[in-house]
Amino acid sequence: MGRVGGGGSLAAVVTVSDGVTHGTRKDDSGDLAEALLRGAGFEVGERVVVPDERPMIEDVLRRLADERGVGLLVTTGGTGFGPRDVTPEATRAVIEREAPGLAELMRQRGLEKTPLAALSRAVVGSRGSTLIVNLPGSPKGVRESLEAALSVVPHAVELLAGTAGVHPTGHDRAPQAAPGPSGGPAWVEVKAVRVHGSPPCRVGSSMRVVPGGEVHGTLGCAEFDEAAVRDAPRIIEAGEPQVRTYHHEHGDVDVFLEPHRPDATLVVVSATDVGRHLLRLGRDLGLAPILVETRAERVTAQDRASVPVADAMEGVRLDADARVVFTDHDAPGIAEQLAHVLRSPARFIGVMGSRRHVGPYVDELRSMGFGDEDLDRLRSPLGLDLGGRRPEEIALSIAAGLVADSNARGGGWMDR
Repeated sequence: MGRVGGGGSLAAVVTVSDGVTHGTRKDDSGDLAEALLRGAGFEVGERVVVPDERPMIEDVLRRLADERGVGLLVTTGGTGFGPRDVTPEATRAVIEREAPGLAELMRQRGLEKTPLAALSRAVVGSRGSTLIVNLPGSPKGVRESLEAALSVVPHAVELLAGTAGVHPTGHDRAPQAAPGPSGGPAWVEVKAVRVHGSPPCRVGSSMRVVPGGEVHGTLGCAEFDEAAVRDAPRIIEAGEPQVRTYHHEHGDVDVFLEPHRPDATLVVVSATDVGRHLLRLGRDLGLAPILVETRAERVTAQDRASVPVADAMEGVRLDADARVVFTDHDAPGIAEQLAHVLRSPARFIGVMGSRRHVGPYVDELRSMGFGDEDLDRLRSPLGLDLGGRRPEEIALSIAAGLVADSNARGGGWMDR
């Protein structure tokens, strides 16, 4: 059985049976329900047996939900067409919201085995933060129904409790971009800031949504969560926090959605003294540094301890926020590496060296088919004209140029 663990949530099993109550029948169904719940990660704190009497069933369900803090409460028995089968009626009298989809999921699994499953009148619903699930009275029916429901029940219990981990909805299995040195893709923080009416959401309920990726937390119900997941890509694209209102039949909730982008990547090509100083300055500027060096003998142990190191440009993710700086115009394969970067959406591409040194690479790139618009993205000479000559001073002038570029300022670039 594929399952999502219950994470130690407290559960209870209520057996509704005249025979078990009077000692004329063993509680095989209750035993099986408990075993299945424990196998799914639930802690079964209580086992209760009651006769097929509606008032007694209602009292037990209310007590376990209201006084015991049970997250999941399953009943076995009393769901058929017999004159004393009153568990569904007792459950409807107790629950505050029905969950027909779960009941239909269990019936669908039973119908795969026998058409008699259509006679089940099982009900599923919630009371406060407790999910109540009716199961059939036979062990076979308990196994089929509970195994079907356990694919989603743990998440439903988490939603009712106001907390949730990764949604078992397939979001976490969506393709994601290869992580860069900054630690992962952009994400949106979603937080409930105001509640109107009585929707299933509390102020402060929150989620973390990676568009096309993982979803953590919950706003309290699937409708709100799905709305936040739908809005997340637009929030990332806008780049600014926004407030949205999500609607529910019991009331609305205002949510604050804040985009978070990983630190922009600073790719320093070649392990030079200038490059090492620039890597340190880049980190101080809030960039995520990475060193690319095809010559392994030039990379020191200190380099590897300080920053991520790649032996080829192809191993680095270059998005529209990436800054790429070549610090050794005599390194092998410069033209090929520049071609790779020019094919990316990288924001900034700079090459140290005079026009005389860099000119041959420009000619080679033209022969590869790059036009003036492409080559205009290359900045060389590189750095603001600060007059420094030492490696740390040259690195500072390049870092100052990156700041100027980030703020769309001229800054005073070197021109020779």
